[in-house]
Amino acid sequence: MVIAWACVLAASAGAQTTANRPAVTQDIITIATPDGLQLPAVLTTPASGFNPLSPAIVYIPDGPGVSPLKSSEASRFLPEAMAVRGYVNLSLETRLSARYTFSRFDEAVTDVKAALDALTARGAGSIILAGSGLGSLVAARYVIETGDSRVKALIMISPSEDLAEAWRKQAGEERYWRMVDQASKAVNEGGRGPLIDLGNGLIFTARVFLDWYGPTAKTSLTAHLANLDKPLLLLSGGDDPRAPKARLDALKAAALLSKRIEAISYPGFARDLSAHRDTLANDISGWLDEGGLPVIPRVQTQLVSATAADGVKLDGVLYRPANGGDTARPAFMVLHGWAADVMRSTSHWLAQRLAQKGYVVLSMQHRGSGFRGTVSGKLEDAPHDIAAWSALMSTRGYRNLVGLGHSAGSLWLSEYLAQTKDARFKAMIYLAPTRDLPKHARLAMGEDRYARTVLEAEEAVRDGQGSTHLIDAPLPQTVYDEDPRQPMFLSAPGAGFTYYYADAFLSYWGPKSKAMHTQLIKQVSVPILAFGGSRDPLMQGAFLIEFAQAAGPRAKYIFYGGPGGAPHSFEGFEARVTDDILAWIAQTL
Repeated sequence: MVIAWACVLAASAGAQTTANRPAVTQDIITIATPDGLQLPAVLTTPASGFNPLSPAIVYIPDGPGVSPLKSSEASRFLPEAMAVRGYVNLSLETRLSARYTFSRFDEAVTDVKAALDALTARGAGSIILAGSGLGSLVAARYVIETGDSRVKALIMISPSEDLAEAWRKQAGEERYWRMVDQASKAVNEGGRGPLIDLGNGLIFTARVFLDWYGPTAKTSLTAHLANLDKPLLLLSGGDDPRAPKARLDALKAAALLSKRIEAISYPGFARDLSAHRDTLANDISGWLDEGGLPVIPRVQTQLVSATAADGVKLDGVLYRPANGGDTARPAFMVLHGWAADVMRSTSHWLAQRLAQKGYVVLSMQHRGSGFRGTVSGKLEDAPHDIAAWSALMSTRGYRNLVGLGHSAGSLWLSEYLAQTKDARFKAMIYLAPTRDLPKHARLAMGEDRYARTVLEAEEAVRDGQGSTHLIDAPLPQTVYDEDPRQPMFLSAPGAGFTYYYADAFLSYWGPKSKAMHTQLIKQVSVPILAFGGSRDPLMQGAFLIEFAQAAGPRAKYIFYGGPGGAPHSFEGFEARVTDDILAWIAQTL
């Protein structure tokens, strides 16, 4: 759990400027963990601001008891250097900084997740974990314990020793086992027991001591790296007594599953690497860039408005690449699905990614946007609104348009093109296109309930209550026949309902509705690309193939199948969808 971002800005360090460096911004923020702790963190961003498209780096400091404000800490000296290079940075003070005496090692995993959630709430999708010293072990534990797909790579600076083994060696066998016996006895007797003093201010409760340093403790970085499958960068000073080159080599050899691993030992450097921050920052940014995690240009975002011919006011968001965009290139017009809006789900993430790749994208509302609009909106309204947006794009110089509809958005775009034959549209892209809605309603409701619901709606319209009489009828999820060419992997069907005023219900679901997508698509003459996934309950069986066949020879479909296939939202497939769209556009236009 994270405090809402607008509320967590507790103080600002202001713009930090050094010789020959652009300013960066550093803010002190507070992150709340699910178990009630308030953890401070430092958010360091480039002068250009928070860019959610670029990877963000989360730093976990050394410890125990070490703050990210310590000048020799990588979580202090690296964020500014990386922000100058375009990266967003979050330096987290975990509970192991202030509460290590009473905190099991694994509890820091909760802190790291809270930090990642805070960045995700701002739109960041790619996270790099950078741990120094003990923080490297926390980072490894987090990835292994959670499997968090947001973490794209790990950086370990002066990586941790294997705690139990290192302390046993330092204390000697006799003292080590005496401490273990003392701690074990205290745990068995219940209560807190006497604190275990390791010297130099390091004190632990008996239970926590065993968790960190006991003979069965899970605090061996070497052992953890054997289970780590993320790209890994290891950095340390050649004169660092706890992480010399031999230690890096041993860790590199242990990371058998890592997809990409590099170890850099700096001869003549000691454990305090703060004087060499630019060297480290250059090596880190180069490694990230080579590994497909570079700084991504910011996207320009502008709120825009349009007015339909009948006077209805509409709002949207225009996404443009950093250079403003080229009017000669195709521009995308993205239309969201039912009960959604322009800033949610597909409309936002896809527009951002396409703009980052150099395309101008309009994410547009229509009068049926949002749940309230869906209740009262009608299919025949959509063309008026899309026409207004198409005109706006023309006035801005964009006359080569690509329509991109998700779910019901695909139906609205098809209805528009079937009616207008708008020559400005050069191609159409459908993400999880809707079925033939009247047929779907009959199957989901059953013929008897469907007939009664249609009669109720027709009587309401006849009595002048078409826009006020609410149709609230069951519309459960329906299972369709499988197709061996694209088997589905779905959970058990769930319940569902319609929520429409009578005239809107008949417009979409009635027996005379034009929402027969396989018929509308025959009237769309431009090249078509359709997407589906094996975990989409609204795209079961063979419909994607049926839809593409109905569209004719200029249509192509892409199906993300298998047990881990795409859901209706295409969550987890954002990059693939974007890349597949742009590859098709390059071949088609």
